[in-house]
Amino acid sequence: MRIRHSFIALSLASAFAAAAPAAFAADGDLATGWGLFGSGRNVIQYDLGTAKTDIAADSVTGPDGSLYTAATVQDENGIQRIGVSKLNAAGVLDSTFSSDGRNISLETNVVATGIALSPDGSLLVSGYKTGNGTDNDMLVCRFFASNGTNRNFPAPIGNPCVKVNSFPGSQDFARDIVVQPDGKFIVAGTIAPGAVNERYAAFARFDANGQPDLGFGNLQGSNISLIRRTNIFTNHDIRAVALASNGKIVGVGSTSVVGATDIDGLVIRLNTDGTQDPLSPNQEFAFSVESSSARDTTVRDVILVDTAEAEDDAYVVGVVDVDGGRRGGMLARLRRGNLLNNDFGLNDEGFVINSLGNANLEFVKLMRRPGSDGFLVLGLRNDSDLGDFDVRAFSSDGRLSNAFGSSGVSTVDFGLPGAIDIPVAIGFGGGGILVSGYSYVSGSNYDVVAAKLESDRIFGNGLE
Repeated sequence: MRIRHSFIALSLASAFAAAAPAAFAADGDLATGWGLFGSGRNVIQYDLGTAKTDIAADSVTGPDGSLYTAATVQDENGIQRIGVSKLNAAGVLDSTFSSDGRNISLETNVVATGIALSPDGSLLVSGYKTGNGTDNDMLVCRFFASNGTNRNFPAPIGNPCVKVNSFPGSQDFARDIVVQPDGKFIVAGTIAPGAVNERYAAFARFDANGQPDLGFGNLQGSNISLIRRTNIFTNHDIRAVALASNGKIVGVGSTSVVGATDIDGLVIRLNTDGTQDPLSPNQEFAFSVESSSARDTTVRDVILVDTAEAEDDAYVVGVVDVDGGRRGGMLARLRRGNLLNNDFGLNDEGFVINSLGNANLEFVKLMRRPGSDGFLVLGLRNDSDLGDFDVRAFSSDGRLSNAFGSSGVSTVDFGLPGAIDIPVAIGFGGGGILVSGYSYVSGSNYDVVAAKLESDRIFGNGLE
């Protein structure tokens, strides 16, 4: 199916064109010269059907400074497909990528959730195929990173998508994907063999050729590892997965404790063969940074850092219910045997929570800040506007860095006042910070959006 060309709404184009460059670009400023009209921003429209619903899921940066995005898009018949796109290093759609910078999956009724680059030059997109309401399947679809076309896995698969075969009638949702150096890939999410509120943390590994890796997992004869202590938790939800330098696997998300009314943050660690590697005397870390039956903690992303004092320290971000309704962004440092690292945070509590007064702030993605020991956090800001990107720079001890944006914070707005901009991913490429998500236009119309921010303009070695 060929994508029809479409044009950016005049109001959005005018807003981009009106952005005047600063006298001197500082860290966190929009990167002028990148994107639409050199505004530091761009919009990607598929608009295949009357609904024009294009919902970004994730993005990954290429070695040349390009940006690949994955989204769920609707075709002319309202059928959901995976959409992939490529912005080149200048921030414009790459015409060598499926002729106009965009392509869609052959598989229908699918929802995109994550994207990764494989050593063999493939784009791997995780997601799930929707069934009749009682059966969903995890899957991974493959595209050529070079030209954007659908790429078949070798025989006997012979098509671009592979599924995780779990249980008949189960509700399976892939949320993220990570690729090993040898090309094997791991998809992570949840599997509910019975009731949908009885979810297990699920990890499945495939060989680079798409065949199930039957040497992985704890279910005999499959490539699946299911984790949940059924007498302790009612369900697990995995939101993100990461690989440690030693090949071990860490998944994060949320869980509900039996008999409790709140939601706890969740961290699970697996050995290289998919068997569980307990992070503490318990099989899983379940924690809350705001202990109250009315306050919830959800982990959205994780990065792993090798340190001298602890094997594979984990830094996680997410959202916490700070007062029984208002949400704040959470950044925490965890390590084996000691859930919250007590030398991190403003009060050495192991975590920091940023909020916006009476408004909401949700952290969604985390990355190491290039050239330093600090971190960049992408969040959703919901204050006077309905939703904007919020990018924050933290030092290694959990404090905001004043040498970034405005007192450590940079805000990105893609639309007119009152519009909704939802962030999904952050990365580094072409010497700058690349962020992506989707924006509300009108009705059911959403577009994929991306922006580039300046990074370390003053000190090229990351010092501040």
